[in-house]
Amino acid sequence: MSSLTSSHSGAVKYTGDALAALLFAITCFQIWFCFGDVSWYDENGLFELSQDAFLAAGAVLFFADAVLAVDRVSRLALLALTLFCLSILFREIDVRGTNLDPYLNYAFQHRWHYVFLGCLWIAVVALSARHFRLSCLYMLRLLAGLTGALLLAGIFFYVMGDFAEKHFFTGNVDVSEMVEESMEQLGTFFLCLSAWVTCRRHRQ
Repeated sequence: MSSLTSSHSGAVKYTGDALAALLFAITCFQIWFCFGDVSWYDENGLFELSQDAFLAAGAVLFFADAVLAVDRVSRLALLALTLFCLSILFREIDVRGTNLDPYLNYAFQHRWHYVFLGCLWIAVVALSARHFRLSCLYMLRLLAGLTGALLLAGIFFYVMGDFAEKHFFTGNVDVSEMVEESMEQLGTFFLCLSAWVTCRRHRQ
């Protein structure tokens, strides 16, 4: 039974690794193929929907890892990483002009989603208060490894996208938009990959 479980776990990891490699190849090809045609970069277009998908997947993977965590300290740290992905996802989501507009536009206009997210952050911080030192040490150990390197790569690309949005690299509006979305595409992919690597390592 143990060997069957180990074999199944190995197959899942192999499949996940292969999917991660395929997604990276698709992401790079998408950027190469689309760059130069600004129509691919419309609001709620191909790039923004891909970014939302990467961030949602990252949040789900971090949350799944938190649910399976063996202790309270690691569970809360992984929940914080889940909320980090959700924070960026909420920043990216725009329901205007979509089928969700009639149902969610009021909440998004009045920033209720940020209120909800803020409550979750407060809850995680409050629950971590009793084990603050251990939580910080665990988070530092986690971020010192591959998880942290991939998170930093994701944040770097995302910040570069923000610079592009402010026309830091060029004054051409179309080029700035394409650079912004391309950088954010890479950034959100690396955030998602960080979640997968964390989940994979914790299941070893």
